Amino acid sequence: MQKDVGENIYILVIMCTGGIALLVIAFVILFIRNQSRLLLQKESLHQAAMDHQKNLLHAVIYSQEEERKRIGQNLHDEVGGSLSNLRILINRFNDGTDVTKESLPTELYKQLIDKIIENVRNISHNLSPPGLELFGFSEALEEIKDIVGKGDESFISITNHADKTTDALPKPVALALIRVLQELVTNTLKHSKATCIGISLFMKNNLLSIHYTDDGVGCDMDDKKFKKGMGMQNIESRLTMIDARYTIKTSVGKGFALFIYLEPDKEYPELT
Repeated sequence: MQKDVGENIYILVIMCTGGIALLVIAFVILFIRNQSRLLLQKESLHQAAMDHQKNLLHAVIYSQEEERKRIGQNLHDEVGGSLSNLRILINRFNDGTDVTKESLPTELYKQLIDKIIENVRNISHNLSPPGLELFGFSEALEEIKDIVGKGDESFISITNHADKTTDALPKPVALALIRVLQELVTNTLKHSKATCIGISLFMKNNLLSIHYTDDGVGCDMDDKKFKKGMGMQNIESRLTMIDARYTIKTSVGKGFALFIYLEPDKEYPELT
């Protein structure tokens, strides 16, 4: 009897040991599979991040090339065309015919020269906003308003409750934000059919908050054209370079809004 009990206990111990071993093996297998799955997910996320950074870099390079192309076209079409017209007028009165003071189209010369000066000023303004260089961020914002609004105060409104903070921003950060706002305004003018634009700036929780809104047609955020458009990629690349966070709120028929948040006291990398 005691022998049978001993054998049963021995068998029970063996079975328990085998069961525990199977549980340990199963746990190890599940752990390894889970770790493999996590590793694959990390690799996938890393690859997605790398692809995203490549897209942003491509957007920066593309926007730079488009900017050079646009400036070249403006120089050729606007400045070059005006200078050609001026030369033609001068040649007409320099072909050996008698020229009197009264016969010179002085007023026309002045108009052409004024047009050339205006075109050169616009091109240089696009290259480097003079208000930002001379007077700071707030003045550069007002320049955007003056250029876009063209005297219409109701089209674009700017409320800056953080002027001391924005005017103290490092130049690369201020320039990046101005470029972002210029890009947003350009997108609004091109695509939104908006009747008004609003830009507001304020400090909250030690963060500089910039809210840009328009009352245009809006867009579908799931639309690939919106996500991969060079305008939005250019905006994202500039904000990424200054470590700014942003959120977008838009839908078809309900306008567009972009909210930017950044730490004004942070040491930002120099932008090129």
